[in-house]
Amino acid sequence: MTRPLFVLLGIPVWVSGWHFLILAMLFMWAFNHGVAFGIAAVLVGSFSTLAHELGHGTVSKLLGLEPEVVLTGFGGFCRHQPAQRPLHEFLIVAAGPAMNFVLAIGFAIAGTQADGLVALVCNVGMQINVIWGLYNLLPIMPLDGGMLLRTGLRKVIRTPLRADRVTYRAGVIVGGLVAAWMLTRGWMFGGIMLGMAALENWRMLKALDVDPARHETDKHARVRELLDQARAAFDTGDYDAAIRFSHQARAEPWLSQSELTHVWHVLAVASARLGEWEDALRYAERLPASADMAAVQAAALMALGDGPRARKFLATPTALLLPETSVAQLRDMARGT
Repeated sequence: MTRPLFVLLGIPVWVSGWHFLILAMLFMWAFNHGVAFGIAAVLVGSFSTLAHELGHGTVSKLLGLEPEVVLTGFGGFCRHQPAQRPLHEFLIVAAGPAMNFVLAIGFAIAGTQADGLVALVCNVGMQINVIWGLYNLLPIMPLDGGMLLRTGLRKVIRTPLRADRVTYRAGVIVGGLVAAWMLTRGWMFGGIMLGMAALENWRMLKALDVDPARHETDKHARVRELLDQARAAFDTGDYDAAIRFSHQARAEPWLSQSELTHVWHVLAVASARLGEWEDALRYAERLPASADMAAVQAAALMALGDGPRARKFLATPTALLLPETSVAQLRDMARGT
């Protein structure tokens, strides 16, 4: 997925094919209660998942962290630049479940004023959002509850490694217990998913206990691997792949500032090579002034024909790095608007 399906509230949104598969499974389950109920469950389920991720995305956007939302098979995720403060991370994570509870209240209120199919949709929406909000608050990584627990523990314990150990242990215990309870109630899908999450928490706990230094090194190695793949794709002219690998690297929590700068550079130039001028301009503006990025911004502004932004750009120190001919072209365009 190299391009978002749409942009909402200024946040790019990608949709994986697996998302439609899980919606089909939801419809098959809800179909037992009638076709109308099944359709309502699918529409409201997809909308509620998107709203949950946009909750994360809206807060991270307010903090200037450049969020992107991806809807996948089992929900979705919001990737963004690393938060600079634990409080910011806490607010970003908490915004997802909070959005679900707000929607649940809204559906409940609307349901009291409606009847027929509308009342059915409101009832389904209330149930889905309450369940989805509570589910995500379980203290199990990588659910929001697990991330909130880890953020809080790192603030209290002050030792990230110990905080991570406690978080993963909680994930194993809570995930295992809730999964067993759900399976005894016949909720196979939820029980299997939580059981898999508990096993993943166990695996992460063992990785920390065996060799925490190696675990951290492996995380950095993953960033370097993605950056190498992005550069190799760029060098061969596969700019779509270069952009994809760069976005994956950008989502890694261990990304350093110098590596992030490298990511922005690849994204800016690759987007320019593909003629995606708005993206190229947006990425180039995040980089320190350089002749390369000045050229990208000038080319993007000329291609977009954006005179007002060209005037602002000409007033910046970056514009001084352009050849005089490029400056003259931008000035002519700016005067014409």
